[in-house]
Amino acid sequence: MFRQKALINVTGHTLRPGGLMLTSRAVDFCGFDPGARVLDAGCGYGMTARYLSDRFGIRALGADLGLDMLEMAAAKSGDRIPFAQVKLPFLPFGSGSLDGIFSECVFSLIREKERCLEEFLRCLRRNGKLILTDLYIPQRFAGMEPETRNPSQAFSCLDGALPILDLIRTIEDAGFQIDIIEDHTRLLKQLAGQMIFEHGSLDRFWEKTDARICDSGLASSCRSGRLRPGYCMIIAGKYKA
Repeated sequence: MFRQKALINVTGHTLRPGGLMLTSRAVDFCGFDPGARVLDAGCGYGMTARYLSDRFGIRALGADLGLDMLEMAAAKSGDRIPFAQVKLPFLPFGSGSLDGIFSECVFSLIREKERCLEEFLRCLRRNGKLILTDLYIPQRFAGMEPETRNPSQAFSCLDGALPILDLIRTIEDAGFQIDIIEDHTRLLKQLAGQMIFEHGSLDRFWEKTDARICDSGLASSCRSGRLRPGYCMIIAGKYKA
């Protein structure tokens, strides 16, 4: 989904509801000092990493699988922000080497969620923070058959999204302690309104996306109106060595 021009035309290169608003809110909550080493995991075009560096003086790093997006991110950032081609869940950083990790609209795309959280926990220093913003789905969709949820090939954020209680449980089971949970579904609704304004209707938006996306798994249920996803921000800390 994040490579679809129909989405980029609405969100710009932040590729998520609310743009950088929740990024700023998370930095204020976490209180990162200038010089803190913070990773943007799944950085895409590097918008968060540049924002952290330029606005807060944070030593930002970016990691993503998409080489084309990383090249654009590096071109816009110069030499001040290092970017690495990485396939999550694995991270090429030392244990306890990061003060924070942002995962913005990325975690739902990770198939090995438990392994990914283990890597996040490993790389964070004690008292380090994980900031996760993502979609969540209604609980009644949790037990859908694999053919319907299509977990082997997640084309959209919805295909790998979890119910909110499952998401909380997965984070806590990995060893994190959750500091705050905020519901920001209104930002998702605002994004839907922007899509309608840009494309004329949500149906027109879906028509302009790859057919494999809008016809697969939970994206199909969302397009039909049977599924109404939510959007949340979770900040969790590593408080045990």
